[in-house]
Amino acid sequence: HGERHYDYWLSGLKDYLQIKQTLAQHHIPFPQHGSVLELGCATGRVLRHFLSQEPQVDMWGIDINLSHIEWLLQFFGSSPKVFQNSVLPHLPIASNTIDLLYAFSVFTHIDQFELAWLAEIRRILKPDGVAYITVHTDHTWRILSDKHALFHHLLSLQPHFTEYQIAAELFAKPMPAPRLAFKWEYNGVKNANLFYGKEYLSTTWGRFLKVLEIIPEGADYQDVILLRKEIS
Repeated sequence: HGERHYDYWLSGLKDYLQIKQTLAQHHIPFPQHGSVLELGCATGRVLRHFLSQEPQVDMWGIDINLSHIEWLLQFFGSSPKVFQNSVLPHLPIASNTIDLLYAFSVFTHIDQFELAWLAEIRRILKPDGVAYITVHTDHTWRILSDKHALFHHLLSLQPHFTEYQIAAELFAKPMPAPRLAFKWEYNGVKNANLFYGKEYLSTTWGRFLKVLEIIPEGADYQDVILLRKEIS
């Protein structure tokens, strides 16, 4: 959002309210006295609204960027439990302790360890705990155009892609694979943008958590997948 600080604040409020509304639509009680974890919390765009609106919640936040965590530790008081995580799918959080986990624009970038991260999310969620995760799906693929920042981002990375030519014509065709990763490397760091077919999400992610709904454009142009941990 650059210097548009109010827009940044407002976007976090919108996503916080959307999470609560989605839970209510599925008759899932909000954990007012439970534990909530944001995976990829950055500088607290959404987390700050949970802290201000839900003071009884045991709030956790993790991010791979240490500078984000240091900023939160400096300015967000002593309430939230925040720490840096690594790319490896292991969190120092006890099993069956988190009521609600949410992640914005995280699984849009996880190429390696995707399924291991889902297994780790399943481990830390309580029985009937819920995960609210944004993803690029085949619906995102169909609507992607030069109106979206993601399109221009991928276009700027075209020299790194040998298999696909980034153009409007590419996204006008069906996704060429049920799971598609645009990969590149910058300063020795590997990066990726992921797209998932809805059937892939239902059948593969559904092995770990029950898929309650896939919401088209539930978070701007990204879709939202709502999952629940069920114990058979």
